[in-house]
Amino acid sequence: MSLDDSIAPETATTSGGSGGRSGKTLALIGLVLVLVLGIIAFLAMRGEGSEPEADCISEVVTLTTAPVMEDLVAEAVKDVNADEPCIDIQVTAGSVSDVVALLSDPNAELPELWIPDSPTWKGQLTSAGWTGTPITKVLAQTPVGLVGGPAVTAPASWAAALDSGSLAMADPSAEGASALALLAPYAEMKKTGETPLSIEEKTVPVAQTYGERAVAGSANQTDLATITASSTQLVPATEQAYLAARRSNDQLNLVAPQTGVPMLQYPLIDVNRGTSDLLASGGDLSARVGRALGRWFASSAGVEAIAAAELRGPEGTPLPNDIGLGDATVLSTVAQKTTDDTLRQWRVLSVPSSILAVVDLSGSMKMALGDTTRIGLAVTASQVALDAFPAQARIGIWGFSKNRGENGSSWAEYAALDRLDAPAANGETHGDVVRREADLLPGRVKGGTGVMDTTLAAYKHAQKMWDPAWFNSVVIMTDGASDDSSSLSLESLVTQLKSLRDPAKPVKVIIIGISQDADTGELEQIAAATGGQNYLVNNPNEILGVLAQALLNR
Repeated sequence: MSLDDSIAPETATTSGGSGGRSGKTLALIGLVLVLVLGIIAFLAMRGEGSEPEADCISEVVTLTTAPVMEDLVAEAVKDVNADEPCIDIQVTAGSVSDVVALLSDPNAELPELWIPDSPTWKGQLTSAGWTGTPITKVLAQTPVGLVGGPAVTAPASWAAALDSGSLAMADPSAEGASALALLAPYAEMKKTGETPLSIEEKTVPVAQTYGERAVAGSANQTDLATITASSTQLVPATEQAYLAARRSNDQLNLVAPQTGVPMLQYPLIDVNRGTSDLLASGGDLSARVGRALGRWFASSAGVEAIAAAELRGPEGTPLPNDIGLGDATVLSTVAQKTTDDTLRQWRVLSVPSSILAVVDLSGSMKMALGDTTRIGLAVTASQVALDAFPAQARIGIWGFSKNRGENGSSWAEYAALDRLDAPAANGETHGDVVRREADLLPGRVKGGTGVMDTTLAAYKHAQKMWDPAWFNSVVIMTDGASDDSSSLSLESLVTQLKSLRDPAKPVKVIIIGISQDADTGELEQIAAATGGQNYLVNNPNEILGVLAQALLNR
């Protein structure tokens, strides 16, 4: 029976003017309405500001952020959750290297959203088969300069810093500041006149030194706390990191190369999707959360929080009171291909080198070449190369000419293939021995050229000394083809080199022709038999370019 049916009979008997029962009925209805409205109001008040209702099913979105952005992200998540209480945004802190490490683990789950701290994120993500698309291109940013002791001065350019011998790089695939220090010489090329090749040459010593530290396990991150008043190093660092470190180390000084500074930007990335996916999935949860986070960073609360964290907003406005790098010129961003290629080159160039240097000591090496001689060019080039390699490099020196060694052999060993920092006699290091023996080579020139037998012997020796920790090579410096009739033929040498070649233990023969008289036809065949290359050098300063190309072609 309905509420209307129960009331009708009673109201029918009140005809004749009696309103008592009618009034009681109306009062009863009013009381019921009041009770209903009260219950609704109570439930509404109880739900406001409380935990989600029991039927709210929590949806999870995972986000990994650069550590420097962690506190800001926590504030942004709190704001988003105020509007979206049923979304569980799980935040972890991690660098680009932390996220990239997950790519090689088939059982690991990548975060759905990512705020990386290096411009290398795109190439590393893409190479592993993930698209990754920015939801917000710049949440915050901070410029990168060079940190040193109190006496540090600003270099003319990033290329000059690279060439100074003082640049202390961390792993550019793991640290954004070091990545930008590696990329900045390309961004400033119009100002400096540098070329990609000249930048590669300047990168070789820095990369090789980094490789030495990497093997020792101390190359992944920069520690500004270790910089002292007497430090001569130039350490790439962000403005934000410098300001934070200077609170506990007042010896630090931050400078900007005269050409300008690169900007480390923190984007918000949808890891699993490409642009078309984002457009097609307008209601996608992770993308929706990402857009909400982006709105907070652009809000007045977000802008204030970014400034309080000593970061710059998307517009890059300098920090107040001219702290940090102030209004230094900002370099343009390099193309993605340049970023990917440069990082790939770095990985190759930073592998420690093992080089058996085999120098032509035949009589023709005495011939004049400009203001020096052919052997003089070879020795100077060797010295330049030695300066480029760190103590961990393995270097040996052989000399060759007809009947040079024991039992009529064409070669003689002057310095064994060993690490430059290995101890030698009389308190010397192996590096001291190598430099001294290189200086003595001009006085040993005599006889005909015996390149064929020597190349085979050197290749076999390098294979015997092969070590997986190094790039193993034989570098032959010569001014011409063999004129030793008792030596191997070219055909026989090439055949034997090909049969000895072991892909599991690669050794490359790199031939450097000294002067235009070098028979590049024969030399090219010898090098090609081992997967190596041959080059022509007329200036000792060209040796670093040759070594860079040889290393990159391995």
